[in-house]
Amino acid sequence: MPKLIIDNREIEVRNGATIVDAAAELAIEIPTMCSLPDVPACTSCMVCVVAVDGRENLVPACATLVAEGMRIDASSDAVKVARRTNLELLLSDHVGDCIAPCQMADPNKANIPAVIRHIAAGDPAAAAGLLTGSLADIDGTKPRRACRRARQDEPVAIDLLLKYVAAHAGDLETASQAPAAHRFSVHIGKLSETELERFMVGISPDPQVIPADPSTGYTPAEAAAEAERCMHCDCRKADNCRLRDYSEAYQAKPAHFRTERREFMQNLEHPDVIYEPGKCICCGLCVRITAQEGEEYALSFVGRGFGVQVAPALDRDVSQALQKAGARCVEACPTGALAMRKNDAAD
Repeated sequence: MPKLIIDNREIEVRNGATIVDAAAELAIEIPTMCSLPDVPACTSCMVCVVAVDGRENLVPACATLVAEGMRIDASSDAVKVARRTNLELLLSDHVGDCIAPCQMADPNKANIPAVIRHIAAGDPAAAAGLLTGSLADIDGTKPRRACRRARQDEPVAIDLLLKYVAAHAGDLETASQAPAAHRFSVHIGKLSETELERFMVGISPDPQVIPADPSTGYTPAEAAAEAERCMHCDCRKADNCRLRDYSEAYQAKPAHFRTERREFMQNLEHPDVIYEPGKCICCGLCVRITAQEGEEYALSFVGRGFGVQVAPALDRDVSQALQKAGARCVEACPTGALAMRKNDAAD
């Protein structure tokens, strides 16, 4: 078994192990997004790079096999800068919001979209649990002004929905959630008219709900109807996104490399899985998984250069490509490119 040194610590590992495997045994974390233990590495994201003595260039730790006598630098400033640069390159072509505009506008950064989904599900108590401070003092005026739905017709009446939560949260007088810490977020920016139409697919087209009795506010049915107007601008995997986590850890700047962004696209062909190509980093995990699962029309890379994208084989739709591997691909996806529709409901 080969012996090697990682960050001045010696270790002996099995033959065939990668640098990532060896580092893990020393509890040295190397970020990876395009590899998993049961899926061959693609070496596409290059956020796992390390320096190896005797090699001129940094190497991907996920696919580089260990060798006797290797000396590896996995944590120096130069290595971290390279990882941050690679993350910023991925972010330069990322289309989506980690945090919805309404949440960004809320003084306490409460998860307003999740609150709204709980309201739609008829659970104001759960909605209240995502808010902070005294329910009586909660004000949704700023989130309402930031609501993207205003570009379509009228904003979601977030202020009235939060008042409904305060009035219908049972015995709760104070919300249970601690004030949210500021987290890394990518912002899609202003939507084109076409992109706005894509966001509206599957969303209630009804006008803003006006309470029948303004003095008492929304009834449960009125609140649910208004909640269904939410465009779900937030990311379905915001709390389970390796791109976001690593970007935060390495202090990556989304706008460091400015490019003309791709258009927002949303593929709803699959009954359980939503595919947003603009969030795809072409890590190749879903391509390999659909092949492993024996999908007849497995996902594959289509196109060349900057135009390459992941799509079903033979121009089939996503529902045909993910007949067996949908849940596994969603779990493996390091971004929000593949997500389950069930997250449209309250968590």
